[in-house]
Amino acid sequence: MRGLHWCNSGLLGACLMGVVLVALSGCSTATPDEDWHAIANGVDGDVGGVEVRSLLIVSEDANQPGRFLGTLFNSSTEPVDVVLSDQDDSVTVRVEAQGEVGFDTNPLVLSSVSDIPGSRVSISVTAGGEKEEFSTPVLDGTLQAYRPFLPSAAASASPSAQN
Repeated sequence: MRGLHWCNSGLLGACLMGVVLVALSGCSTATPDEDWHAIANGVDGDVGGVEVRSLLIVSEDANQPGRFLGTLFNSSTEPVDVVLSDQDDSVTVRVEAQGEVGFDTNPLVLSSVSDIPGSRVSISVTAGGEKEEFSTPVLDGTLQAYRPFLPSAAASASPSAQN
């Protein structure tokens, strides 16, 4: 009887292990594709019919010029003037109807950024009669991808800037 008891215990253990393996085989640590989102360093929001995506500022240091990066999307049938401003400077960009403006190819520069890279500055975005505040990250050229976008210390606000 002792041998039969051991055999039953071994068989029971093997069966339990099989059940556990079958149950766990349906589990996965992968997230479905629809749950994956692009990771960006900037902030997103919507203001007056304009989508603000991945907005950030690239600057060498505090009190130095800062260039915006990100994209503005206008889904309306009319062009929209978008004003981006910090505590002492503002710049304006027109986004055509059903259009977009990417700041990687359309430089938009503040004459100075109040805080150091690694911080966040408050940027007001005004469009279509609405105004929103964005806590916008300030980055520098530490990451290779942002170096080409650093404004030189001699740069001033872009020609469309309004002081």
